[in-house]
Amino acid sequence: MPKIQLIRRDSTVIELDAGDIAFSIQRMIAIHPLPIVATRAALDMNQSVIGIKVSGILTDDESGTGGVGASMTMDLSVGMGSTLGSSWYAAVNPASFAAFRTSLTGNEIIIKSIGQVNAGLNEQITIRLLNSVVANTVATNSIINVNIAATTTTEGIANAIVSAINAASVKVNTVTTAFTSIFTVSQSAGQSTALSYSAQIGSSGTYTQEKIQIINDTTGSNGNVVTSVQSDSSTSGAGQNWANPFMVTDFTGGAASVKMSKGDKLQDLLNMITNPSPGGALINPQVLTGSLIDLPESIASIDTAQFLRISESKAVQKYVVGIRIPYESIITASSEQQTVLRQFLIPAGPGTDHSADSNTEAFDPVETVNNKPVRPNPFLRQGIAIPAVIVSFDPVYEAGDSVWTYDLALSCVEQLVGL
Repeated sequence: MPKIQLIRRDSTVIELDAGDIAFSIQRMIAIHPLPIVATRAALDMNQSVIGIKVSGILTDDESGTGGVGASMTMDLSVGMGSTLGSSWYAAVNPASFAAFRTSLTGNEIIIKSIGQVNAGLNEQITIRLLNSVVANTVATNSIINVNIAATTTTEGIANAIVSAINAASVKVNTVTTAFTSIFTVSQSAGQSTALSYSAQIGSSGTYTQEKIQIINDTTGSNGNVVTSVQSDSSTSGAGQNWANPFMVTDFTGGAASVKMSKGDKLQDLLNMITNPSPGGALINPQVLTGSLIDLPESIASIDTAQFLRISESKAVQKYVVGIRIPYESIITASSEQQTVLRQFLIPAGPGTDHSADSNTEAFDPVETVNNKPVRPNPFLRQGIAIPAVIVSFDPVYEAGDSVWTYDLALSCVEQLVGL
């Protein structure tokens, strides 16, 4: 029995056991019999009404669900002291990349895993940039030395950092532990990738690996800790903060798993569905144009709740904006995997295609917004869930089995306006 996820506007989800899941797709095609010639003509304006019905049970949780590991971000495309959208490399304004590498020698980023925090032994991990090969230290203060001597771009520095930390071991509660067994590390394009590329190369283009995200594999709010950014006193002589560091965030977003009874779940559902507010409007011009016009991301979506400053309202936060229904995929699995978990998608907009082999987004993805990890809103970003609104919810108590059953109906929509 799969667990579906109802996605709320505040980025949280509620997981439900689903026994039956049904899609209903009705194509609105006008059919007109032609007189005398005994044939039929059809007018297809590409109009579809799509509904989803889910039936299942609400039971007491045997273990907690919904936990999230705290995460932090390093973005080598943008500087901490710079206006968002500016280039870190341009802000430093080095004479050459060789001089740039030299200026970074000894700079450090100090982090802690949730396991180290919970152990209470003052353990920490220092990621130190160097222009030479130096052996790592595995101790209470574990030091991961990153040799950047051969790098020629900030993307190369990011790659060197990721390679070094993925190969390192650190102390967690006095035990030598592989970095990759306590953190998940990923890379993606930075927030100022085009400007960063232009500052370094002198032409138009983009980097794709300047942003590094490090996520605690262990869930819990104890992982929400401050990240220290400084110069190494043993190398630089003063221990002062960097003059122009790239963007390094604190660990945020960690939350403990929640264990709920069937009554707790029903109360949350009644609260979510009975009187929520859509917050004005969720409009996505990219969906309207589909693949016909490639609109830039900067004008890709409109969330009026942000403009009206009501996004923190509980009535807005609890509004359900989509549903995530999992399935196992073979065609998108890697050679090391037999299957991989994906979510069903509904294509919207002219020319949009979400075939099985192109559905490669990770199940339940997370993105960074204002330096905080959040689940993306399916109205504002395609390909991560099905944007939908709830149209009916029918819970029934089964006394014989001591469970609540439910029938849930949703309509798939991509543009939303309401009070």
